[in-house]
Amino acid sequence: MIVIKPETFKSIRSKLLYPFLIMIVILALVSFFSYYNEQLLLHRINGLLDNNIELMNFSADIDKAVSYLEKYLVSRNFLMLREYYYYTDAIDSEYPKLEVVDATPDNSLMLENVRNMTRAFLNQAEAAEKAKRARDSAGYLHAFNEAVRYNTNIKWAVDWLITRQLEENSRQYLLISKRLSDIQRFGLMIIIGTLLFSIIVTIWISFQFTKPLNKLMDAAKAISKGNFSIAPLKVVTHDEVGVVTRAFNEMVSSISRLITEIKHKSDLEIRLQDQELQNLSMKNVLREAELHALQSQINPHFLFNMLNAGVQLAIIENADKTAEFVDKVSSLLRYNLRTLDTPVTIQEEINHLKTYFFILETRYGSERFHFLIQIDSDDPGIFNYQIPLLTLQPIAENALIHGIEEKESGGKIEVRVFKDLEFVVVQVSDNGLGMDSQTLTCIQQGNQISGHTTGLGLHNVRERLRLFYGQEDLFSIQSIPNQGTTIQIKLPLNQNF
Repeated sequence: MIVIKPETFKSIRSKLLYPFLIMIVILALVSFFSYYNEQLLLHRINGLLDNNIELMNFSADIDKAVSYLEKYLVSRNFLMLREYYYYTDAIDSEYPKLEVVDATPDNSLMLENVRNMTRAFLNQAEAAEKAKRARDSAGYLHAFNEAVRYNTNIKWAVDWLITRQLEENSRQYLLISKRLSDIQRFGLMIIIGTLLFSIIVTIWISFQFTKPLNKLMDAAKAISKGNFSIAPLKVVTHDEVGVVTRAFNEMVSSISRLITEIKHKSDLEIRLQDQELQNLSMKNVLREAELHALQSQINPHFLFNMLNAGVQLAIIENADKTAEFVDKVSSLLRYNLRTLDTPVTIQEEINHLKTYFFILETRYGSERFHFLIQIDSDDPGIFNYQIPLLTLQPIAENALIHGIEEKESGGKIEVRVFKDLEFVVVQVSDNGLGMDSQTLTCIQQGNQISGHTTGLGLHNVRERLRLFYGQEDLFSIQSIPNQGTTIQIKLPLNQNF
């Protein structure tokens, strides 16, 4: 641990902090004063504009009240009367709140006149409306003319107030602008002085502190290249650079010791990794043994013998359809219990799929679901093309379970096999519920949706195709909600297993 005596340590920060603090305080004061005056001017202008807008809106409301009152008096339209009430209510609530920004005696007196004329205007407008209801033509005409006269006087008074306030605000704006110009000139002088001071301090620092730092940098480059045999650096200053130099010398010594220890630990880790690999291998062997033990609990031959006995019993009882159904189930079970890593031909997969479709038609009835297998190729060699075991049944089962199983009738699954350039293409389509974009994205990202019979999902089929052919993008899905789903697999013709 490095310890520096307080009487010998001279901090670089203490040498530079005070001048920079003074400079920052001066700049902050200038900036604050300039900002304060700008905000003062802006606040006054905004207040004047808001006040003028309020006065103009008030004058506009009186104009609208006069207009709707006139329309009501002429046409006796109650829609116009409702609009007239709306604006007179607004005027009645607004005029007591009217204010002026520059409250000189003349402005205050004029504002009080506006309020008095507004009360008179409302009284005359109300009198005109009541006279109209009483069918007093002369009365409402006189009251309406008086209301128009008050409206004209109010508009003139509002315009006079706005003009006087703008004139006073212009005078204030010129005074504050002159003050801001003086502050900006003073601030510019401060900035120039600060810039000169910064240049001088920077040059001084570059000469005082870069020399020991350059030596430290050269030593660090040598360390980065693996040279830990360099001599300790001499400490020539009593500031932070000296502290860093001492720490650097101790770091080099510590790194040399740590490298020796790391090499020793690395040898130990290598031996531990070898031991862990052996343990993992042993765990895999144990897991396979457990799987074989579980599989051995069910004797497939016993199941097949029982199913064959059921077939013979159905034949003896002249139940031909039952015999055929049990025979198909036996074939399906025998096929599903084959080893998954064994390749089969397309012909075997198609025959297995036909067996699966026969069982489904027997279960659901041919009127509810229709299954179609179509081979669009004149090349008989396509039937001998090898693919992974149980590739098509999980796809067809997915179409049944998640596509057409909820249909009461008209459900259809169609399987097409055809050649396309350098691929054998297999398409499994259904006219079922389809999938929304969220479910489709979930499946395309590899999330598992398992089948009921095989326990194999679309993700399993996709991964086995990728491993079997060593290629990506062999599996694709297209789906439209409430119209159906099409799953396509593209199998390369040039099989090199």
